[in-house]
Amino acid sequence: MLVFDRIRRDGIRAGTVTLAFRYWDTFKFLKGKIYRAQNVGYLRVLDVNFKDIADITEEEIRCAGYETFEDFRFHFMKALDVDIECSYETERAVRIEFEYLGENIEDYQRAMGNIKESDIFNIKEQLLMLEQKSFKPWIAKTLQLLKQQGHVRFKDLEKPVDIPSDMIKMFMVKLKQLQLISSSEAQGYSITPLGTKVLKHLNSRYNDIHELTEVAKGDDSY
Repeated sequence: MLVFDRIRRDGIRAGTVTLAFRYWDTFKFLKGKIYRAQNVGYLRVLDVNFKDIADITEEEIRCAGYETFEDFRFHFMKALDVDIECSYETERAVRIEFEYLGENIEDYQRAMGNIKESDIFNIKEQLLMLEQKSFKPWIAKTLQLLKQQGHVRFKDLEKPVDIPSDMIKMFMVKLKQLQLISSSEAQGYSITPLGTKVLKHLNSRYNDIHELTEVAKGDDSY
């Protein structure tokens, strides 16, 4: 279980803390899985890898909830056992990138796609209004692309989605707020279990519309 101090917990809830570094010799968490952090709630692990401590950037320090490397090093050492020595020039840490899902079991269930049909309907209504702003049916296409490829970087979305990059960025933020997608600094966007469930409903809706259109064409032939 990941444990954070109060300052980092507040940052996680606010969405400003999205990284953690731990002095482990093995991975204790798996990418894509959801875990409960003590006194925080549920976190989805977006990426996990080893990184040389000397190569940790200032941006990563800020995303971990620290203002300076000295502040980070103080708390990093404080979390170690007293008899462990750590050399910042030669040692490595486990880098964990995550997103905050919420404090309650309902937040976990939603993240896993276990929601009511009425909630699915509400999400589809929000997506319909969002899609109307672009005048193009891009949502199902985007979710399908993420499902097929696993991870897609932002720069690789503009051509298949056929929407200006500034609009894509705004729309992807909305999809993330609805917990239909996740975004990792290293790997880009990916679809969530909830996104997969909503995509299935969207595809069913588009198939129904297509069938109605074909029926209408058949009626016109008489």
